[in-house]
Amino acid sequence: RMTENGEGNEQEKSRKSVKEGLLLKQTSSFQRWKRRYFKLRGRTLYYAKDSKSLIFDEVDLSDASVAETSTKNINNSFTVITPFRKLMLCAESRKEMEDWISALKSVQKWETYEASQFNMEHFSGMHNWYACSHARPTFCNVCREALPGVTSHGLSCEVCKFKAHKRCAVRSTNNCKWTTLASIGNDIIEDEDGVSMPHQWLEGNLPVSAKCVVCDRNCGSVRRLQDWRCLWCKAIVHNSCKEQLGKVCPLGQCKVSIIPPTALNSIDSDGFWKATSPSCSSPLLVMVNSKSGDNQGVKFLRRFKQLLNPAQVFDLMNGGPQLGLRLFQKFETFRILVCGGDGSVGWVLSELDKLSLHKQCQLGVLPLGTGNDLARVLGWGGLCDDDAQLLQILEKLERATTKMLDRWSVMTYEVPTKQTPAIITQYADSVATHLTKILDSDKHSDVISSAKFLCGTVNDFVGEVGKAYERATENKEEADAMAKKCAMLNEKLDSLVKALSEDANAQLVPSGSISPDESDSDQSRPFRSREQLMLRANSLKKALRQIIDQAEKVLYDKTAVLHSNNCEMTTRSKLAKQKNMKSDSTYTHSTCLFHRQCTEKCVMNNYFGIGLDAKISLEFNNKRDEHPKKCSSRTKNMMWYGVLGTKELVQKTYKNLEQRVQLECDGVPMSLPSLQGLAVLNIPSYAGGINFWGGTKEDNNFGAPSFDDKKLEVVAVFGSMQMAMSRVINLQHHRIAQCRQVKITILGDEGVPVQVDGEAWIQPPGIVQIVHKNRAPMLTRDRAFESTLKSWEDKRKGDSRPARPRLNSQQSMEYLSEEECAQVQQLGLVADTLINRCVCVCLYEESMTSTQM
Repeated sequence: RMTENGEGNEQEKSRKSVKEGLLLKQTSSFQRWKRRYFKLRGRTLYYAKDSKSLIFDEVDLSDASVAETSTKNINNSFTVITPFRKLMLCAESRKEMEDWISALKSVQKWETYEASQFNMEHFSGMHNWYACSHARPTFCNVCREALPGVTSHGLSCEVCKFKAHKRCAVRSTNNCKWTTLASIGNDIIEDEDGVSMPHQWLEGNLPVSAKCVVCDRNCGSVRRLQDWRCLWCKAIVHNSCKEQLGKVCPLGQCKVSIIPPTALNSIDSDGFWKATSPSCSSPLLVMVNSKSGDNQGVKFLRRFKQLLNPAQVFDLMNGGPQLGLRLFQKFETFRILVCGGDGSVGWVLSELDKLSLHKQCQLGVLPLGTGNDLARVLGWGGLCDDDAQLLQILEKLERATTKMLDRWSVMTYEVPTKQTPAIITQYADSVATHLTKILDSDKHSDVISSAKFLCGTVNDFVGEVGKAYERATENKEEADAMAKKCAMLNEKLDSLVKALSEDANAQLVPSGSISPDESDSDQSRPFRSREQLMLRANSLKKALRQIIDQAEKVLYDKTAVLHSNNCEMTTRSKLAKQKNMKSDSTYTHSTCLFHRQCTEKCVMNNYFGIGLDAKISLEFNNKRDEHPKKCSSRTKNMMWYGVLGTKELVQKTYKNLEQRVQLECDGVPMSLPSLQGLAVLNIPSYAGGINFWGGTKEDNNFGAPSFDDKKLEVVAVFGSMQMAMSRVINLQHHRIAQCRQVKITILGDEGVPVQVDGEAWIQPPGIVQIVHKNRAPMLTRDRAFESTLKSWEDKRKGDSRPARPRLNSQQSMEYLSEEECAQVQQLGLVADTLINRCVCVCLYEESMTSTQM
């Protein structure tokens, strides 16, 4: 027997690992955690100190269950429960934890596990266990016995609320909330009209003060498992009243948003479900970022699965938005609810671009992140942290209106690494060499010869630059500016030569004699004007450097002309003629050269920043990547933004940003004041709710800001103090322009931090241009319409008499007692007598009136 067992173990170990990696394992002593290496092979889980260990402990998974035990959904822990032992494990991230749970479930069913596969748990019918406590008596749905204590001794399914002991979980049937027609099984209702949705009942563990929908009396018990609850319409009935309720489920308050399981009854050739039921005309696709909202997105994930079909709820951290969008792309129209921050919304919108689904869906936002600027503008508020309000939120989504959100392409062109042409290198090296001799040499002859050679070199260089500039530009203003620079350089050169000549004449006096001009002076020594000479030489060097930079720009422009098939001249002339026009087609034609050379870096939905605010955002992102635990909550994130902003208040890293960037709005160059940053706004909310534009109404200079007018608002960032003050008062002195296209040129050799919707990076020198991309339909909350509708509903409820719920008159009469039937009959007789008397009175009055006439 030992030999057979040994051979079986060797055969088990020889199998390929389904999954392996490092996990934390809780020990029995003081609940400490130790890192262990785990391997899942077949139905056995092995673990040891490291991957190279020769001896592994093993756990048989043949009769095991897996449950999540995360504390506040943060520590990513789960439990493997067997009849003989219990393993408490912890993963590095929630994604890794979910991968391990999926792998452990798959080996129990002998399925092939793949980390990148479509999440078939949506359609498997298996319960998703998690350990939880219960504040009131709760009973196991398997053995019907009470769960002991109020601590985490029992397991609960996160979807259907099925309760079980840890020892009973493995014996539970796969009867979780239905997802497809096949999962309904024999309970399906078929009639002449087709297939109908039945009730899905779950026994016992009802909420406090539960009422039966048939008799309107209390349901449930704290002594045993009794009475029923429908997982779809939430109807609660007694055991005795269950037969009186209709068999067809109305799906409850969320029926407009729910995809009933009867609708998912066929699979397309591409392997994805196809909805065939006409009842779900506008279903809701829910995408939750489980990391958003202090890692509390898991609460919303579970709650949405309870309210809707679990097959229409997806976790963005487990496969991204592609899975849900591919499932829903067969619908003619549908809605999307993104639960997360602005980054999650941008992620989903980008996937909609790839699949071209903007025309058939509308997108709403449930704010769970830190900034939530887009959610504020759309009317959904700045924060939602109460999952108990989700039912009301679904009702508001059904009544939401649709507005178009402008989306903008951030196009970038990076200047190639400067490889100075040979002619410029030759001139620069020559000038640098001779300037060094002039400043450092003590030999008068070397100074004079270097000065003469320097004059000739600079004159030749200026001549070459002038010729090249005339060939490469048609702009008279730039040509005049270049001529002025060359003239200024010649003046400085003449001044230097004159000083050198004076110095040379002073040195012609024979050694040992005294010059008449110097007999009364104490400064009769060689190089008496050395300090002035150094100042003039440095001034010459600076002017020459400007000429070289201008020449390099000309040569790079000339190279760009060659790479763009010699069409730059035509493009520039068109831009000069059409720069004051406001039509989109004008800007499209005028920027043809730019689009040939640039690439789309990303898509902007909210705002773009360069300089100060981008640097703060970049430092925060780096801090979050290095120390995730320090940025694990919304409060901590806001605190870090405040600390980094205060730090910049002292440092003023980009206090002269206007010298490093050039701004063009609709093709018109803009003169910039002294500033530390620029912000380009698409929505009137910035950095967590700041109205940085300084108002929402139209004035004499600018129109009212809006996210659907195909216009951008450009504002200046003077400092972190100004950004902080904007939270309190409306500042308007920093407005620059309102335009349809923005172009920013980054000068110099160093990059500048930029950020788009909170995602920051260092942008190298070059060009950044923001152009209109497309428009996305967004679900917007209309509070005025909601208020009017609520008033109408309240008035309607006040006018109508409340009626007890009945299915039909026959069932109502059967339900009445004999005494109640007698009272109803007596009421009918009295009403008949009263009507007859009223008719007689009316006839008498009519006869009297006719007699008098």
